[in-house]
Amino acid sequence: MKVSNLAKAFFRELDQRVGPFDRPIQFRVFPFDAGGALNLLTVGAGRKEFVTYVSWDLFGHPRQKRGKLGRYELLVVCDDENWAIETLTNIGRQSLQTVFNPGDTLDIGPWVGPSSPLQGVIFEQVLKLELDDPPGKVSCGLLGCIGITRSELEFAIRFGVEALVEQLKGAGIYPRTMTRRGSIDLRHTQHG
Repeated sequence: MKVSNLAKAFFRELDQRVGPFDRPIQFRVFPFDAGGALNLLTVGAGRKEFVTYVSWDLFGHPRQKRGKLGRYELLVVCDDENWAIETLTNIGRQSLQTVFNPGDTLDIGPWVGPSSPLQGVIFEQVLKLELDDPPGKVSCGLLGCIGITRSELEFAIRFGVEALVEQLKGAGIYPRTMTRRGSIDLRHTQHG
């Protein structure tokens, strides 16, 4: 199956499992790998405080570095459209040079500057699929991105993303990215 047919099958699955995506879908004409922003599908735009953003350009990109998920797109649930666009675009560009897997961390401090409350991103598997691609199957998935503070990033590097996710769940933050929040209290952990 050609990449375009695989991409269509993948996005049909996403529309059913994550969506339905908001309509109309707006596409940017300037490609993200040439300096433009990623095309993003949304769920809840204009209707909810937190909007789900799903990238649209990575799955079929020939230069995307593929890890445990195979071909993938990015997802973030966020309260700030600009943060979502800029961060997912930067991660998308970096995915053409670096492999990202569930359980990885990323320091985004150089992108956002020291005054930004969120200084890192953790990655998690949101969805993994096997699509028919005769004569076999192709792995693909959705890599979730959650924005975190500097101290949370340091915690995730030291104790693992899974340990931080448990802390974020306990604080009522997971799986959302809240761009103007302070760090959660990490002192009362079984690891701390």
